[in-house]
Amino acid sequence: MGIFNRTQPNDVLFLQPVRLADEKIPRGKVRMLYCDVSGKVYSSIVSRTVYERARDSAAGMAHRRKSFATIGLETAPGQFIPATVEVGQKEVWALEHILEHALKNGRLPDILKKYLKLIIRRNESERETIISEYRKRRRQAQPEATPKVLERLPYYQEDDIEVSMPIYKAEYGYPLIVLKILLSDEHTPHNVRKLLFLDSDGDMAIIEVPTRLVRKMEIELTGHSVKKRGNTCVLISNNPDGHMLSYMSISRQQKKSLDTLPRYFEETGSSKQRVSLAVKAVITRAKDSLSPQSR
Repeated sequence: MGIFNRTQPNDVLFLQPVRLADEKIPRGKVRMLYCDVSGKVYSSIVSRTVYERARDSAAGMAHRRKSFATIGLETAPGQFIPATVEVGQKEVWALEHILEHALKNGRLPDILKKYLKLIIRRNESERETIISEYRKRRRQAQPEATPKVLERLPYYQEDDIEVSMPIYKAEYGYPLIVLKILLSDEHTPHNVRKLLFLDSDGDMAIIEVPTRLVRKMEIELTGHSVKKRGNTCVLISNNPDGHMLSYMSISRQQKKSLDTLPRYFEETGSSKQRVSLAVKAVITRAKDSLSPQSR
């Protein structure tokens, strides 16, 4: 990473959490894949609070339908705090290809490197304010030191990692196909439930929705299944008033294919896999059913 220089800190672009094959990450830690301004790709073990802060900020930007990237502001050698920055369509294109090349071979072509500085330095004039506010919130929440990177490795080959969910994705492809209602844990607020979904791009991710929406979904899903006497999937559309539920009848084979996705996600932690023709058919029908007002 080089010698730390406060006048020119080595801020980075967070890409996504990853996991080495058979790696046992310490409790409360996450391995993050990221790259610096020069285009070098690394992985580091960071505090889960850093990841959760990045994830929550990203979710807020996505909810406001803003295109964004997640950066790490270096506060000391190997220590970062997360921040989200709004980006334009060219940067969104670059982010998608940066992640693709980072996962494929750990090297970025020159055409992408020119975007890194633009993204990472986007909020340079505000970085000290962002860092100060973050530290203040941390002190108020708990008297714990700034999370510290425990280990940094050069990029490793794709066969050695299991990919988790991208935290920077600018916008999910609606409608979302609900795959599973996830169990709550001690960190889940009582008025929120988590859903595992498949978006219309074929990516899986987790979304937090109000508990009342899940209750409504369970009741209406039962009624729809009984009325149609068959299998049903739940679609979530997005509009200015929030999330909107709809229901679509599917075949037994389509239902069986959709049911394999949560198991794959839970076993591997991967948000991407090649979807079957049956799942592609569901995605196509779901997109066709989406009203122009919800697009």
